[in-house]
Amino acid sequence: MIKIFRRQRTITVHLVPLVKRQRHWWRAVWWRRLALVIVVIIVWCLAWGAYYYTKARPVIAAAKELQQLARQIPDDFSDQKFSVAKQHTEELRQELNTVNRGLNQMGGLRWWPYIGRQYQAGKNLVMVGQDSAAALSSLVDFVTHLFKPFESRGQISLATISAAEKGQLLAGMSEQQADLQQAQTAIHQAAAKLDKIPGHGLIKPLQNVITPLKEQFPLITKALDQAIPATHVIPAVLGFPDPKNYLFLLENNSELRPAGGFIGTYGVMKVSSGEIVSLKTDNSYNLDDRAKNLPPLTPPEPLQKYLKAKAWYFRDANWSPDFPSSARQALTLYQREGGQKNIDGVLAVTPTTIAALLKLVGSITVSGIEFNADNFIDTLQYHVDQGFLRAGLAENQRKDIIGPLTTELVDRLLKLPVAEWKNVFLVLSQQLSEKQMLLYMNDPGLQSILETQNWAGSIKPTTAEDYLLIVDANLASLKTDPVVKRSYEYNVSIKDQTAEAQLKIIYQHTGSFDWRTSWKITRYNTYLRVYVPNESELLSSDGAQLHERSETPGPVTVSKELGKTVFGAFKSIEPGQTSVISLRYKLPVSVAQQLRDKQYQLVWQKQAGLATPTINLKITTSDHRPTLSTGLDNQAHFSQDAVTFSGPLAQDRLIQLTYR
Repeated sequence: MIKIFRRQRTITVHLVPLVKRQRHWWRAVWWRRLALVIVVIIVWCLAWGAYYYTKARPVIAAAKELQQLARQIPDDFSDQKFSVAKQHTEELRQELNTVNRGLNQMGGLRWWPYIGRQYQAGKNLVMVGQDSAAALSSLVDFVTHLFKPFESRGQISLATISAAEKGQLLAGMSEQQADLQQAQTAIHQAAAKLDKIPGHGLIKPLQNVITPLKEQFPLITKALDQAIPATHVIPAVLGFPDPKNYLFLLENNSELRPAGGFIGTYGVMKVSSGEIVSLKTDNSYNLDDRAKNLPPLTPPEPLQKYLKAKAWYFRDANWSPDFPSSARQALTLYQREGGQKNIDGVLAVTPTTIAALLKLVGSITVSGIEFNADNFIDTLQYHVDQGFLRAGLAENQRKDIIGPLTTELVDRLLKLPVAEWKNVFLVLSQQLSEKQMLLYMNDPGLQSILETQNWAGSIKPTTAEDYLLIVDANLASLKTDPVVKRSYEYNVSIKDQTAEAQLKIIYQHTGSFDWRTSWKITRYNTYLRVYVPNESELLSSDGAQLHERSETPGPVTVSKELGKTVFGAFKSIEPGQTSVISLRYKLPVSVAQQLRDKQYQLVWQKQAGLATPTINLKITTSDHRPTLSTGLDNQAHFSQDAVTFSGPLAQDRLIQLTYR
C-alpha cells in the first residue's frame, strides 16, 4: 500500500478595492497621455524650429554684417573718411531694417515661454540700434559739414590748419544745430527703448550685449546733451569771432580752498579763433607784493582769526565756494594789484585736470623733468617747494616751469587727430562737471549757458528742496589734502510736518611726516562751512575745536550767505588720526511739506577741487513708503519707511525720492 502525500499549497488572494484599481488604471492612462503630449510638443517644436530656422538664416547673416559695420565706422572717423562713414552708416541702417523684418516674420515666438522673453528683448534691441543709427547718421552729417572745407587735405589736426580755418570750424558748429538736435532726439528714443529691456532673465549672448549698453548709454546721452549747448559757447570762449583775454588760475587742490585750491600761480591767456596767442604765468606772491603799499582790504574773518591775515590778497581770492563770486573777487584783487584791465573771463584748473589731459597726450619733459599723468601732481609740487633750489633758481622763479609745461600741453592737444577730439571733449566735460576745471565769463549770455550746464561751479538756488554743501578751507596745512580722506553721513528724519537732519563729517588723516607736511605745521587745519537750506535751525553740535591742539570745544557760528544758512567751525586733525564733527539741525518746514506731493528732493553739491568723497545717506519717513529714486545710481535700498544709499560724490547730485 502506497501513500501519496501532497504538499498543501497556500494561495493568498489580495482583494483590491474597486476604487484603488481604478486609481492604478487612471495613473497609467495619465502617464500615457502625458507622454503623448510631450511627443506632440517635441514634434511641434521641431516643426516650428525648422520653419523659423529658414527665416532666421538671413537675420543671422545680417547680424554678422552689423558687427562688421559697427567696427568699421569708428575707423572711418579715425581716417577722416567721413563720406565713407556716411555710406557705412546707411548700410548699417539697412541691415538693421533687414534684421527687424526678419524678426517680424518670427513674431509667433513672442508667445513661447522663456523664448518669448528673449525674442522681445532682441526685438527691442534692434529698435535701440535703429534709433542709435539714426543719431549716428545725423552726427556724421554734422561732422561732414564741419570738415567739408578740408576734404581735399586728407587727415588734419588743429595744429595743421590756420587760425582762419579754425574760425571756419568754430563757425560751422553753430550753423548745424539741426543735425545735433536730431541726433539728440534719436538717442533719447533709443535710451527709452533700452530701459524697457529687462536686465535679467536673458540668455548670455543677449545679456552680454545689453548689460554694457545700459552702463554706457547714460554717458552717451549726457555727452550729446552737453554737446548742443557746448557748440553755442565753445566758439565764443575760444575767441571766435572776437579774441578773448582770460585770467588763468592754477588752483592747487592739494591745499584745498573753498572754490578749488590755493591760487599759487596765475597768468593771462589770450585766445583767438581757437588758438592760444599768448600765455604768461607768474607766482601769485609776486603779484601780491605789489599790494603792500596799498590800503589793506579786510579779509574774511576766519582768515584773520586762524591765519592772522591782516589784508586780503589775490592768492586768497577764492574764499567763496560759489566760483562766479570768487572769480569776480579774483578779478577785483588782480586788477587792484596792477593786473591787466581788459579781461573777458576767468579760467581755473586744478592739477587734477592737467593730469587727466596728460593721459591723452603722454608724458612731457620740461627743463629735464618728466611729467606724466601718474607723477604730475607730486613732481610739480616737489619742484616748486624744494626742487627749484637744487636747480639753482631764485624763490620768485620756482613756478616758472608751469608756463612752458602748459604751452607744451596745449600744443600736444592741438596736434591730436580728429578721432581723439571726442576724448578731449569728454575729459574736459568731466573735469567741468567734477569742478576740477571752472570757467567764468563776463558776458551774461555765455555765463548763463555755463551755469545751466553746471560748468560754472555756482551755488544752486533752492526753494522747498533740501540742500547740502560741505566746504573745507585748508589753513596753513601745506599740501596735506591728498592724504585726508573724507566721508559724510547724512540722516534725515521726517515726521509730522517736521524734518530733522543729523550730519557727520569724518576726516581720516592718513599722512605721515614727509616733504609735503614737514614745514612748521603737520596737522590738518580746516575752517569748515556747511551750507544748508535757508531758515534751518542748529540744535546741537560736537567735534568743533577752539583752535589747533585744543581740547576745548569750539563754537559753531550760524550765518546767511548765498541764500543759504551756513554753519561754520574750526577743525584740526592730527596725522594718523580719524576725527568727526557732528551737526544736528532742524530743517525748514518746506522740506517736510514735500511729502504732501509724495516726494523728497535733495540737492547735494560737491566742493570745487575736492577729491571724490564717500556719502552715506538715509532718509526716514513715517506713514510713507518709498517706491522710486533718481540720482542714486540705481543703488538705493528701500525698506518700509526708509531709503539708504552709499556711494561717491564725484559731482553734484540731484536726489529725488517718490513715495506712496
